[in-house]
Amino acid sequence: MLSTLSVILPTAIIVVAGYVAGKRVLDATGIKALSDLVFMLFLPCLLFRSLASARFGGSDATLLAVYFGVTVVWFFVVALFTRSRPNASTPGAIVLGLGAVFSNTVQLGIPIQKLAFGEAGLKLHLSIIAIHSLILLTTATVWLEITNARQSTDGKSVAQNILHVVKTSVIHPVILPILAGLLWSYAQFPLPAWVDQPLGFLASAAGPIMLVLMGAQLSTMRLTDHWQQGLSLTVAKNVIHPLLIFAGAWAFGLSPLAIAVAVTCAALPMGANVFLFSQRYRVNENVVTAAMALSSLAALATLSIALAVLPKP
Repeated sequence: MLSTLSVILPTAIIVVAGYVAGKRVLDATGIKALSDLVFMLFLPCLLFRSLASARFGGSDATLLAVYFGVTVVWFFVVALFTRSRPNASTPGAIVLGLGAVFSNTVQLGIPIQKLAFGEAGLKLHLSIIAIHSLILLTTATVWLEITNARQSTDGKSVAQNILHVVKTSVIHPVILPILAGLLWSYAQFPLPAWVDQPLGFLASAAGPIMLVLMGAQLSTMRLTDHWQQGLSLTVAKNVIHPLLIFAGAWAFGLSPLAIAVAVTCAALPMGANVFLFSQRYRVNENVVTAAMALSSLAALATLSIALAVLPKP
């Protein structure tokens, strides 16, 4: 519990700083402008740099297949169930589906996995990180863009709509840097220092600024108005997701270390990219903000329980 708290506490401090900024400095226009800046500049740098320097050889293919197979199925289950409810929109359902599966794998995941399972566990966790955004953000983005195209056909033909979806899905501040990073990694080009250094500076700003934005959004809302939906999403993310991952990993006979790493990754709190998506598409911002706050608090218990119950490799 103490080791988990020591990792989550700095995150909470940054969120509180964002809350103060939202009360004193940032209005709704400022929050939106800062969110757009992160989405258009800092996040693309983070995604490209992470994937460009990733090496996919030697990773545990079965672990990745099980983790993302279960995760993508749960994403669609949550999104489609949410969409079936009265007055629910498809974009809002997609964002909540993403919230049920997208973990804070970097800022919290890396130190927790290293503390719990050493270098061997960290290596497996990094293999998950390498394609985490690629699979989950790409799936959510393409579905969102298809939905938006359907809702604003403007008399276009089917071919024009398909072309529009392809264009908006590829030339996108999330998908384009992912594709560029994958191509760079496949070609095994090194990143020159004069490129890597500014990319690193910009990439390192993405996480803290997203946490500041979350705190600023919290300052504009009443948490009690959204705690029920936030709690439901937290249960889907912090409890059901890791249980499903455990069941899948056990069924496929993964090693104790792989099971422990996969379940711990799923038990991490919701990643800030979910909040950024809700801001970008202007759907369920307050629900996601409430869920992120509750998810981070709940992670103190769920992570501690997972680390205590999981067999030590």
